[in-house]
Amino acid sequence: MVDNQHIRFQRDLGDGLLLFLVERTGGPLQIRAADGCLRMPDRAWAVEAFAEGRLRQVSTLENLTSARRQAQQREYAPDQVAELDPKAALRRFVLEGLDRMGVHVLGDRALHLALCALWAAEPDKAAQFGKPNPRTVRRWLKERGTPGERTSRQMLSMSGRVARSRRLPSVTLWLLQKAVLKYWSTPLSIADVYAWLACWVERINRWRTQSPHTWPLLERPSMETLRQDIRRLECYETYAAKFGEKLAKRRFKANGKGLSAARFLQIGCMDHSLLDQIAVIDGEYMLPVGRPWLTVIIDVKTRCVVAFVLSYEPPSLFQALECIKRANQPKLHLRSRAPKFPVLSSIFGRFDEVVVDNGWEFSGKSFEDGMADVGTSVRWAPVASPTYKAIVERFFGTLNEILNKKAPGGVLKPELLREMGYDPTKDAVLTIAEIEDLIWEAITYYHIEEHSGIKRPPADLWRQDMEAYGIDVIGDDHQLDRMAGAMKFPCTLSRSGVEMFGLTFHDQHATGELLEDLISLQPIQGQRKGSATAQVKVKYNPANLGEVHVWNQRRNCYVTLPCTDERYSAGISLWHHQQLKAWAKHKGLEFSTQEDRLAARLKLVEMIQQSAPELRLRQRRAVARLLTAPKILKALKGNSATLAYAPSRQDGMAPVIPHDTLARHRIDGDTPPNRPPRASKPKGRQRPEQAKPKQHPTPKHSPADALTQKPWKGFKL
Repeated sequence: MVDNQHIRFQRDLGDGLLLFLVERTGGPLQIRAADGCLRMPDRAWAVEAFAEGRLRQVSTLENLTSARRQAQQREYAPDQVAELDPKAALRRFVLEGLDRMGVHVLGDRALHLALCALWAAEPDKAAQFGKPNPRTVRRWLKERGTPGERTSRQMLSMSGRVARSRRLPSVTLWLLQKAVLKYWSTPLSIADVYAWLACWVERINRWRTQSPHTWPLLERPSMETLRQDIRRLECYETYAAKFGEKLAKRRFKANGKGLSAARFLQIGCMDHSLLDQIAVIDGEYMLPVGRPWLTVIIDVKTRCVVAFVLSYEPPSLFQALECIKRANQPKLHLRSRAPKFPVLSSIFGRFDEVVVDNGWEFSGKSFEDGMADVGTSVRWAPVASPTYKAIVERFFGTLNEILNKKAPGGVLKPELLREMGYDPTKDAVLTIAEIEDLIWEAITYYHIEEHSGIKRPPADLWRQDMEAYGIDVIGDDHQLDRMAGAMKFPCTLSRSGVEMFGLTFHDQHATGELLEDLISLQPIQGQRKGSATAQVKVKYNPANLGEVHVWNQRRNCYVTLPCTDERYSAGISLWHHQQLKAWAKHKGLEFSTQEDRLAARLKLVEMIQQSAPELRLRQRRAVARLLTAPKILKALKGNSATLAYAPSRQDGMAPVIPHDTLARHRIDGDTPPNRPPRASKPKGRQRPEQAKPKQHPTPKHSPADALTQKPWKGFKL
């Protein structure tokens, strides 16, 4: 073969010229010389083309049997041939020995004498084998290559390694084919399809018995035969037809290159997961809140869990932004949990980029705007591609495995658990504080154990990059709280403040300054008569409705407005606020004044306490720990001291690099990001269309329909 065309060498013409015939045309091969003229190839051209890889010899398969032709096309290594067929060494010894002796006579006597001479010439090698029959050697000489081209794959016996012709009748093979197609085109199982096949074999045999002609009865194939035929047809197309495109891609499509980073804190991967087999009770409000949702952010380079948020609410913007804020804070409590590993308290920092999925909490403009203020870019993973974030998905599996071994059993009464919707034989009932403690224990163990992906403990790799690059952080926690919050735009700022979720947020001094700064930037049209108003961007923490942060476009900063209903809103989340409103409405209670809201909240707590009194005892120890925590003490006292971190020391504290946020430098801080909306999954229920005249659908033919056509339509069971 030369230049992808098959040629055949005929003879040497003399004077160095060679005659090759082109198989496609049957004419002689001609090559173009340097002067552009066509000429016959010569030895110099053949050597040059062979050196360049353009001219190569291919084996001829015309005179080979089907088995030997398949052996020639397969790529067996010499050691693999010796392992599959021990007699391959005998064939090679005999054929190569006869080739060296120049034996080409195929008579029995001549081959017998040649074998005797070979056994006498090399007695040591011959002692390992028995002398073969001359007729067998004749077949070897004809089928297993030519002198000088006895390859290892031609020495291999193909018995049992090639497809054999099936010995079933053609009607049975046809039924098997229909049964296989029926399996891959319907939701039926193999047992269901086999029952269908057996019924048709029985029906055909009954028809043949009643026929005046003498027809042989069909033998029913075994279920294993049907199973092998089904598996033989398994591919992407058949799997997608039976189970859907999504599962077919997950089974057959190759994975792309995973996420990678050059250093720590360059790329973080964030996702949510519902913890399995764990039911959580909110100890503060005594509400059965179901299985908890866990939000984590993992560093791609080191595989360290930089922060996590445990919440009883479905995935929301609060978990995403709270996880970013917690990632910026040192884990000082881990010093007492694992004193031998001081690096665990230094696993924190600000990411340059965060990889998230296409959930509404990530694809919304609030999350993108908050990340822009922090100085972190957002990368959305491809839609319906969980393998793109395989790092965090694998961590969830590891965490669930650890938690299921350590989670204690439920302590509530079984009948109470069943009323709440939990199975006491499957679900462990814990409080949020208890499950958080278990998660911290699991993460500590995860950080100091060798990771199978990076072949090192994640904490050790974090320490290496921390010493090399330092930790980039946002130095002002209060500024981060204002920037990384849920966004609502536009909101109306009036002299009474901002109204959101049925609550009013107002401070006389701050509201007046905001109106004076923003009124000149507002359009005249739409202003109230005698009262100044402004359209503003507001950020709030869904976990604490005690205050909101209003963006001052003129001064490029956020201004905090507290809730006027301080006793009710202190520490209450948006979810609890909505639940209390819905519960009060269901009970027919008034829910307009401050006293009404407080009464509804207290009545709901008392009802839950009466149903589960044991949980209050479990909260005493947790409350005592909270009252001694510095951050809780600061919040309870209401002081305005800022949290400062110690500089680097020999005890393991990391070098901290304060990061200046981009919020005050943005010229578009008053408006949300302007981009096309992210594509979302189609809703399950569609709007009903107008009534149309009924049309009879065209019947679709399935593989089973072929059996109801001629000549089988007369068969009946």
